[in-house]
Amino acid sequence: MKKQKFNHDWIFTVGSGSSLDALAGGNNTAKQVTLPRDASIGRERNPEEPNGSGNGFFREESYVYTKTFSMNADDKDKNVYLEFEGVYQNAFVYVNNSFAGKCPYGYSNFYVDITKYLNYNEPNALKVVVKNGVPSGRWYTGGGIYRDVNLMIADRLHLVPDSVQLAAIEVEDDQAIIRAKSTIAYTGIGIREIALCTELMDAEGNVVAADEMPVMVEEHSEQEYQQKMYVPNPNRWDAENPYLYTYRTYIKENDSVIDEETGTFGIRKLQLDTKHGLRVNGKVIKLRGGCIHHDNGIIGTAEFTHSAEERVKKLKETGFNAIRSAHYPMSRKLLEACDKYGMYVMDEYSDVWVSTKVEFDYSTQMTEWWEHDIENLVKKDYNHPCVIMYSIGNEIPEAGNKFDVQWGKKLADKLRSLDDTRYTTNSLNLLLAIMNDLPKLMAQNAAAQAAANTETDQPQEINSMMNNLGAMMAQFMASDFAAEKVKEACAQVDITGYNYAAARYEIDGKLFPNRILVGSETNPPDLDKNWELVEKLPYVIGDFDWTAWDYIGETGIGKINYTDQQSMGFYAPYPCKIAYCGDINILGNRRPISYWRELIWGLRKAPYIAVQLPQHYGEPQSTTQWSMSDAVRSWNWNGYEGKPVKVEVYAAADEVEMLINGQRVERKKVGETKKYITIFDTTYHAGKVEVIAYSDGKECGRDEILTASDEVVIAAKADRTQIPADGSDIAYIDICMQDALGILNPNADKAVSISLDGPGEIMGYGSADPESEENYYDMVAKAYEGKLRAAVRGTGETGKIVVTLSADGLESVKVDVEAV
Repeated sequence: MKKQKFNHDWIFTVGSGSSLDALAGGNNTAKQVTLPRDASIGRERNPEEPNGSGNGFFREESYVYTKTFSMNADDKDKNVYLEFEGVYQNAFVYVNNSFAGKCPYGYSNFYVDITKYLNYNEPNALKVVVKNGVPSGRWYTGGGIYRDVNLMIADRLHLVPDSVQLAAIEVEDDQAIIRAKSTIAYTGIGIREIALCTELMDAEGNVVAADEMPVMVEEHSEQEYQQKMYVPNPNRWDAENPYLYTYRTYIKENDSVIDEETGTFGIRKLQLDTKHGLRVNGKVIKLRGGCIHHDNGIIGTAEFTHSAEERVKKLKETGFNAIRSAHYPMSRKLLEACDKYGMYVMDEYSDVWVSTKVEFDYSTQMTEWWEHDIENLVKKDYNHPCVIMYSIGNEIPEAGNKFDVQWGKKLADKLRSLDDTRYTTNSLNLLLAIMNDLPKLMAQNAAAQAAANTETDQPQEINSMMNNLGAMMAQFMASDFAAEKVKEACAQVDITGYNYAAARYEIDGKLFPNRILVGSETNPPDLDKNWELVEKLPYVIGDFDWTAWDYIGETGIGKINYTDQQSMGFYAPYPCKIAYCGDINILGNRRPISYWRELIWGLRKAPYIAVQLPQHYGEPQSTTQWSMSDAVRSWNWNGYEGKPVKVEVYAAADEVEMLINGQRVERKKVGETKKYITIFDTTYHAGKVEVIAYSDGKECGRDEILTASDEVVIAAKADRTQIPADGSDIAYIDICMQDALGILNPNADKAVSISLDGPGEIMGYGSADPESEENYYDMVAKAYEGKLRAAVRGTGETGKIVVTLSADGLESVKVDVEAV
């Protein structure tokens, strides 16, 4: 099947796309765009937006996309499909003014057969109407056509899109048996005799296995065929050695290839039991996991190969070996990156089933569309070795309802019928499962009732309720009542996923000896305790932190607030737009907690210094269950000379000694209040703060931070020197404020202007500041913690793109990127 990107020359308009709009003459928001592009990120935020803090105060709107295109007369007797990899949400597709198809789910890829609607003697009109209810999601959803659109043209006899599925059904050192399934459709008349061929090539391009099957195809038919291939001495895929083969499946008729599909595939063996937990290729694996949302920071939800690969590589560098898509199916590009660089994946179906969490979420469509969306989820994932389990849902209240929990059986059974090679899980929040019984339980617990009645901006919202309950939540989670409520839900899946319920791990091991657990969502500060349980209990296969990468929306759930700041509810008010709870911020920069996490996992030896904000020294802190510290890696604190400051040191050591400008301050034991953490209460003096870590009385590591000069310069570098001229991918330009010696000055908050010359555009620009009122499409932004980031994209022509960065009183800097 000939597959080509269909991303260019779209006309974008804000509005409902109704016939009444057309009669009124439309509106003046129309502009030409190249996809993918997040429509929401390019709109002015609204402090009065109904979804407010949940969506980061970005607008949720309806959009219309139109495109005119011509078909080649040679393709007149062929089948033509459109694939939309992601449209948020409620997409209606029209071809030449006729309705051709739709998909309500904003995170599902879907196909539309447009064969019968096409003209071959005049241009065709394509229209996609995106109808977004408000509110439609609990986090920043983005909007519009934010992933690729593909045009697919095939012979009347062809491989059904996404129907080629490879599985390693037996894997030994000397041989792997590969099962290949393919579905052939024939929309013509008469019979045709063909050969169905599948080849598997190694990384060097050598054919290592092949099979050819003779097939007689009848008219107007669709049939699945199965082949087996035997690969000698297979190279196996895992997160440490992500070896990929290439497959080619094609239909041959009279020695002519009339259709084909190619892709990559990894051979690996999965095993799951209570004695060993999870094994990949015979080796016990503990999942060092993190949850991630789908936005890419400054470019919103728009997905590109480079943005996906950059995320996976950065997460691997920080120690993660697994990610969970929260709470929707993962993009094709992210799956490809996980295959390529080695990252295990829990791909999640949905945040809702039949009970709404916000007024216009997917639950309004789920009962009619679940099979369509589950099928497309599996088809998309099947050949990706990175995917090891599917989650049927996140924090589903129905898990505690004896009738509605039957949806879990439907979903799990459907997944197993489509894919018998992977495991199923359900990311359970026991508090939601017992929600209807909470009044009765709270009546028996005065402290819990008082916590639940604490005033918040959204008193019925699950995150604020969990946070207010505090320690009481763990008691509810560990109760026999909660265990009984979700007993059937746990039995429906292969792995029980617990959100914030580590208190159940040891209990379940005794009560349910056949149950395998995973921490599907956990609090960042709890990793030290949680990971001890993961390592101790073989049936607990891993831990997924909330969250590995910061995201837009659910504003301020990780922020620390002080008594001198404006009073607020659980979520931060406008202008906050970021959750601010990620190990990695939205620019891709590591925050201090990520270094502590590395130590807990046993992956880091060197100590790490971070400094609490001296302006809040001694002030009481207001934290949430997702906040640990707002310390930063900086020794630049103008105006605080001689004033008290607290320094955090993360070290896998017995003791740590701290020196300031060569003078010994103190030597302290490590981990007295929290594992691997030591806090020094000292006085700020510009220059150098350094630490020496000791184990068994011997030095085992050092770290230092230097004060940067206030005389800063702009330093900028593109993370790749070339990008496709057609706009199909991007480059990031990272900008930092540093002194003449190259030392970052995190306190330099200069406003930096960005401009571009050449065949390119700025896709997004800004900082990781959670409270900035700046838009990511503004061409001036203030550095935050000394850093900014821009994304650059080609606009169709080849040539040099020159990006210029300038600030008052500083020399401008130019960065070159070649569009090829």
